[in-house]
Amino acid sequence: MTATQFLDFNSSNGLVSNSITYQNGTESDRTLRVSVGSYDVLVYAYGRTANASLNLTVFPNNPLGFGPPAPPEPSGIVSYGLTNQSGMDTPYAIASTDVIGVASISSINAYNATAESVGENPSGASLQLNSVLVVNERGGAQAYWCQNTPDFVTSASQVALADNVWNYSASGFLSNDSITSEGGGGYVSTFQQNGTTEYYYAYEESNSSYSLPLGLVLLINATAEPGTGVLVQFGASLTGDSPGVKTGADWFDNVTIHNPTVTGAYFFTAGNYTTPIGTFYDTELVFGGEGGGEETNFMQLGANLGLFYANSTSDRMNAFPSYFSFGLDTAEAADNAVVKYLGNGTAKVSVGTPNYDYLGAASGNFALTSVESALGIAGAQTNGSSSSTPGVTTSTTAATNSASSTGSGIPEFPFQAAIVAVFIVLVLCSYMVVRRGVIAGNRR
Repeated sequence: MTATQFLDFNSSNGLVSNSITYQNGTESDRTLRVSVGSYDVLVYAYGRTANASLNLTVFPNNPLGFGPPAPPEPSGIVSYGLTNQSGMDTPYAIASTDVIGVASISSINAYNATAESVGENPSGASLQLNSVLVVNERGGAQAYWCQNTPDFVTSASQVALADNVWNYSASGFLSNDSITSEGGGGYVSTFQQNGTTEYYYAYEESNSSYSLPLGLVLLINATAEPGTGVLVQFGASLTGDSPGVKTGADWFDNVTIHNPTVTGAYFFTAGNYTTPIGTFYDTELVFGGEGGGEETNFMQLGANLGLFYANSTSDRMNAFPSYFSFGLDTAEAADNAVVKYLGNGTAKVSVGTPNYDYLGAASGNFALTSVESALGIAGAQTNGSSSSTPGVTTSTTAATNSASSTGSGIPEFPFQAAIVAVFIVLVLCSYMVVRRGVIAGNRR
């Protein structure tokens, strides 16, 4: 009840006539979204003991709402669907069929003496492109955490392309029937966490040697296929003098989430909502440990990162309206990476004291023209504009990237961003066929 409704309740001898919500039974569970105000919650025990719990989430959903987190955290460039100009939080929502991460790595060397305790290599590290996929279906929606995560063994200059999918819906369930990969390369595994069975889909290729500097473009594309489900494509392009590494756009894993009632699918980045399990609707390009929740230390790290989104309905690759320097949804982390914002969706990551901050606003987009269709990238039609999220449609972005950088110290559209745009087009134009490999450990 609101405060006014509670006064009415007291003056009417306990009659519940106009409360916000009311449930009666041996067990009740209800989630409500309410505006700012004063509220009263009443529980009737009917002569017995009643157990009641109340969890509050404050929107906009600011990752710095309780202050900067303590190291280690995943470090890089992240959009939480939230701008913070002059201390004022302003949420936005982006619905896109494609998320794109760009990296130019000049140095990388990691070491964690305890990594083997979680089954990882002491010199392992990962670069993760992560985003939440919303799958609209008849009668509701499902949410999935999708991760494109190249796995580095830095002491041996080796890298393996890998991906994970987690079910962020209430059930959290996955099986080898509900999610499959083309060619059968990936499969679902389980593990126990706090007495609960967790499920995840995983695919990983065998290692290939690389040399530095290394250019890397990571892509995740979603295509709704009515009557079947959602095709999620994980792609990577590598450039540079790297013997053993296949260059060109490599759609290394094509995953189908089976759901015959699907009506649309998109990656959702929003600051005014949380996923069904209470995590952020964010999109991340971050460095962290190799896997298994590992936290690593970088002996050397020099990388420029770019994080963008696109829609199959346009030929533009867009900067998100704002960025932060850290992620909170993935478990792998780094304890000594510092991030400097270069503007317009690009940032530099190096060894230093971590700065878990709001980086600033952005604007700008880059023409892909006919590159996607020329490369055979699936045109991810959303097949309808219905959405379970108010104010968001699946056919267009729910917000434009028009946030201003005035007063934030961010330069105007810089030449670094232009270099990134040219780099992406050059890499995508070297498209080659999909390849397959073997499975390895999980990430989240």
